[in-house]
Amino acid sequence: MSSLPRSRARQLGNAIAEDTPLARLQQHAQQLARIQRQLDLLLPDYLQGAVAVANLQQGVLALHVKNASVASRLKMIMPRLKEGLWAQGASIEELKVRVRLPRKSETARPTAVREIDEDVLAKLETLRGALPESSPLSGPLARLIARAARRRS
Repeated sequence: MSSLPRSRARQLGNAIAEDTPLARLQQHAQQLARIQRQLDLLLPDYLQGAVAVANLQQGVLALHVKNASVASRLKMIMPRLKEGLWAQGASIEELKVRVRLPRKSETARPTAVREIDEDVLAKLETLRGALPESSPLSGPLARLIARAARRRS
């Protein structure tokens, strides 16, 4: 807000403070953020970060999860979560869980293919030659060298 003149910043603040759709939207967003913080405290460690508060309408809290496994685990502890949120002052009558698949932009990007330098590859071949045939490292090292050689050609 520092880039806005003081009078415009004051006008914007007044618009948000009044009973306008923007003010109601801000209050709703603050309520959802508060519920998310409360939920994070109630969730076990293995579910934290995998559950997001989506919306709250007429006492129904919608939660988004990353996959079906998280959804099934969450459904097992739902009564405890509902009771905990109720005890913290959130008037929630029902919890709904929906699996939210990641968008294409959120999916994991392919990792860059890394190549082994020729001098390192030569040293690995020397090491493999020095290892006894019964060594547990011999097989994986041979596969690594073969894969690196295929990528080079």
